[in-house]
Amino acid sequence: MARSLMLTAVLVLPFLGRAGAQVPDAAQIQRVTTEIADITGLAVKHPVPCETISRAGWKKWVQDEIQASVKPGEIRSEELLLKKLGLVPENFDLKSATVDLLGEQAAAVYDHRRKKMLFVDGATDDAMAEAVLVHELSHAVADQHFDMKRFLEKGPKSDEAQSARMAVVEGQAMWIMVESQLRKMGQSLKTSPSTLNMMLPAMGQMAAETYPIFNSAPLYLRETLLFPYSGGMMFQQAIFAKSGKESFAEILRKPPVTTQQILHPELYVKNVGPTHPPLPSIRAPKEFDRLTDGSIGELDFRILLQQYTGIKEATEQAEKWRGCNFDLLENKQDKHTVLRWAVDWDSPESAQQFLRLYRKVLAGKWKRLQVSEESDTVLAGTGDDGSFRLVATGARVSGLEGLKPEPEPARPQL
Repeated sequence: MARSLMLTAVLVLPFLGRAGAQVPDAAQIQRVTTEIADITGLAVKHPVPCETISRAGWKKWVQDEIQASVKPGEIRSEELLLKKLGLVPENFDLKSATVDLLGEQAAAVYDHRRKKMLFVDGATDDAMAEAVLVHELSHAVADQHFDMKRFLEKGPKSDEAQSARMAVVEGQAMWIMVESQLRKMGQSLKTSPSTLNMMLPAMGQMAAETYPIFNSAPLYLRETLLFPYSGGMMFQQAIFAKSGKESFAEILRKPPVTTQQILHPELYVKNVGPTHPPLPSIRAPKEFDRLTDGSIGELDFRILLQQYTGIKEATEQAEKWRGCNFDLLENKQDKHTVLRWAVDWDSPESAQQFLRLYRKVLAGKWKRLQVSEESDTVLAGTGDDGSFRLVATGARVSGLEGLKPEPEPARPQL
């Protein structure tokens, strides 16, 4: 799904933030990067440049990063889309929320644009300081072999592909960080892969306890911010189990293309990509501008359904995702928006089940829902922002939301 601002947030979010004790010296950085090279097989080509910035400088850097990464029109479109889907409340300000989330972080980050480590001056002491240093320097070492600016910004324009690439970058850094910590105890993920499964429940809890703004954010923001770290780490483990340290370069050379491949690494190995279903037609298309388009992936559907049904139902349904396209249109005159989407599932039965679940989504995200037609394959009616119509045809469900009611035909005068 279109989430350029949230991907930017992930990019500048040092996951276990508040971790910088004293700014490390050149010897410590060399020791850490040498260990990273040993773990990944990616040699350190040159020392990593470092710079110390003030807290005010950190805030300015965050603002500059957002300005460089995301256009104002993209932020507006993304916010409208999240509201249209019911993933955030109507009064939600996406840009302000993202800046606030990042404002909670103050430690260190690898700047992939300027190719240097940035340390925030005056960060308090923390036992996790070196762990986060390993995480961020892992980005730096990878950058020396695979230009991270190009990898993250010049790859496929597909939002699903961008999310998958972000999960590769952050997942590898998380895996390396955990491996580094285990080595200090004479252990390794090679022999103790179950360590990651034990870590996962604690990651969300740690973020919630450490960052109150994160904890109060909508479910979609929390899940999409954590996914590159948790999902990406488990994906890296699965490919590492198959290819060893060669997996680090292998994945960067041929990255996954969907969040589904991250969630199900066997699909990445088999090169199973998404379908691209056509969108339903709309009356008078020339009256609309396209604000944004893309794909609603397995991760997106899981979060959306979880918010309005339950996590078990959401996970089971989302795993049956096979591909999706959407666009968000805006009327040139009155600025009302229309959401068009089409999603393929693994069977007609799954498509019909999705239709039943999505009825709960509509009832939950709107204050008013009036259903005028309902069957195993059709769901239509009106809601807060206009009329809607969803149709299941085989394994595909197509939807239109936000339509203006058709004008009633004039009655003949007697």
